[in-house]
Amino acid sequence: MKRIQDIPAFWRRRSLKFWLATGMLMSLAPIYLSAVTGYLLYRGTIIQPLLEVASAQRNILHPLQSVQLSLWDVSESVVDFVTDGEPRLRTAYQEEASQINASLENLATAMDGQGFNVANLDEARNQWQELSSLSGTILAGEGLHGNATVSAQVHEFESLIDRLAHQLETIRDAVSIRSDRAHEQVLSRLALLEYLALGGLVVSIIGAVMGVVLINRSLVNSMNQLVDGSMRFSSGDREHQIEVQIPCELVNVANAFNQMTQRIREQENSLRSMAITDGLTGLYNRREFDRLLADEVKRSERSGGSFSLIIGDIDHFKTFNDRYGHQTGDEVLCAVGQALADNLREVDKACRFGGEEFVVILPDCNAEAARQAAERARDAIASKVFQLDGKLTARVTMSFGVATSPGNGNTPEALLKRADMALYQAKGHGRNRVMTAV
Repeated sequence: MKRIQDIPAFWRRRSLKFWLATGMLMSLAPIYLSAVTGYLLYRGTIIQPLLEVASAQRNILHPLQSVQLSLWDVSESVVDFVTDGEPRLRTAYQEEASQINASLENLATAMDGQGFNVANLDEARNQWQELSSLSGTILAGEGLHGNATVSAQVHEFESLIDRLAHQLETIRDAVSIRSDRAHEQVLSRLALLEYLALGGLVVSIIGAVMGVVLINRSLVNSMNQLVDGSMRFSSGDREHQIEVQIPCELVNVANAFNQMTQRIREQENSLRSMAITDGLTGLYNRREFDRLLADEVKRSERSGGSFSLIIGDIDHFKTFNDRYGHQTGDEVLCAVGQALADNLREVDKACRFGGEEFVVILPDCNAEAARQAAERARDAIASKVFQLDGKLTARVTMSFGVATSPGNGNTPEALLKRADMALYQAKGHGRNRVMTAV
């Protein structure tokens, strides 16, 4: 399904009535579409080819027939001239020859326009030129029937007439063959059109049913998504977003629901963050530390690996507070928390244990690596200079105790006790140092 924001606003604003009307239209549209398509197919596959065949026959067969008829008139004029020698036959021949020339030009244009092979026509035109030349020679004489030379010319003339008539019949046959093929194609298309018409009817029925089903499913799907979203929300799924496309009434309901769940999710996240973090330093609080430590002990037992725990305490912090005030003390606590976070890995978890005490859980970390991490934090804190009111400055130091599981214990209580003992050793040896549990 497309996401709501991917659909143009025009469609998202359409009402429930609009979609119901659209469903009705979709039910009727296939029927009208099939009717129009059927008409266009019938016209394009049946009517138009028949018109083209009729046009070809009219444009080609008419001049061809004219040439054939005029050819026999030419033959009669020439033969009668040889027999009678009447001058009027020369004039009749000229008129008939002009008619043949014009008809041959029209025939050539029509055949070329219809895509016919004009080789036979070119041969016929060459034969006509030869026949026309011989006719001119015969008509230039006095007739002289019985003259041997004229008799030979007449015999050749009649032979050319027969050859040209045969050539014209060849052209007529080619036109007839194409016309027959065109009729056969039309008949085959007519049979195919009958199947298409039946298929169009079936498609129209299916389309009408699908139109109703499509709109119905769209509306039902939107309702189902609203119901599913509310059920998932009530079961505790705050991340689920309802995506409804149509109609706009249900879209508005879905948007309002999503906004409500987002506000609730933000409030829950804020409350969750407040529940697990220290309000002053932003580190994890004591409650979250207890949970994280218990989880890390279980994870270490499953994997068979080790992890370390660091406890740190700001040296002489009560004296610092008494001298500079609790507000400055709070600033120091924040700075110490930031220094711890800056010198740890991303997987390490720093927590405020209480008062001026801090603890750090270091997954997959042995004792030496934990000691080095504590040294980095101790050095960063010891080197930091705090600007007080006026021109006064101050420094603080911090002592650390390190314990590693499973060597120093395999329960949260045991590990915490050993780390605390190491911290007291660091305090007892002069403070501002790191001690590792043994």
